[in-house]
Amino acid sequence: MQIVFEHPWFLVINKPTDLLTQAVEGIPSVQTTLVSQLFSQQPAGPTPFIGIPHRLDRVTTGVMVVARNQRALRRLSEQFAARRVTKKYHAIVESTDEVSVLENSEKQIRWVDYLRKIPDESRGEICDASIEGAREAILSFRKLANQVLPDRAERFSLVEIELETGRMHQIRLQFASRGAPVVGDTLYGSRVPWIAGEFRQPPIALHARSLEFFHPQTAEKLFFEADYPDFWPGTEL
Repeated sequence: MQIVFEHPWFLVINKPTDLLTQAVEGIPSVQTTLVSQLFSQQPAGPTPFIGIPHRLDRVTTGVMVVARNQRALRRLSEQFAARRVTKKYHAIVESTDEVSVLENSEKQIRWVDYLRKIPDESRGEICDASIEGAREAILSFRKLANQVLPDRAERFSLVEIELETGRMHQIRLQFASRGAPVVGDTLYGSRVPWIAGEFRQPPIALHARSLEFFHPQTAEKLFFEADYPDFWPGTEL
């Protein structure tokens, strides 16, 4: 696991693809991987504490903060709950007029929807606010570049997304509902392959690019950015 920043109270990591954030015993996860990694560095010490204040989907890569003690976990969790954390994602999406028209990267679009988890399924849907279980989902995005994928003639866009809420599959749902699914996201309608390989779930072109939060010990504002995975292509500006 790539550790971007290490502190006695917390770690900032760059999560790889095809890895759950947390899982039941016996299934690899960010949590168990970090516990094993830290324990291997000090095998004579106690089992390291790794607390999870937020999550990324198995198919998503990018920056995460994890706590190394209970106090840090509580303070970080409070920040996420109070929406004091700024989370920005980069995604490659199938272009539609609403997305591809944004040639000026300073221009932003804000989407407000309601979504819910579909009962007994591991996916969600956009729904009316009156539906039971509906929760408000808000994001803003701007187009960064036209995106070229190898051996593909279709139009794609690289976009930067800032979440105001953190709902299940929110980015994936809100873009797919407008005809611009994240590349590789077959669950929500993408027909464009992203990366070949042996995966429990195929990766999608969604990367948690940056995270801004307050130091759980000193309250200093911190900013961290995670590099793209090696399999991300370059962009055509």
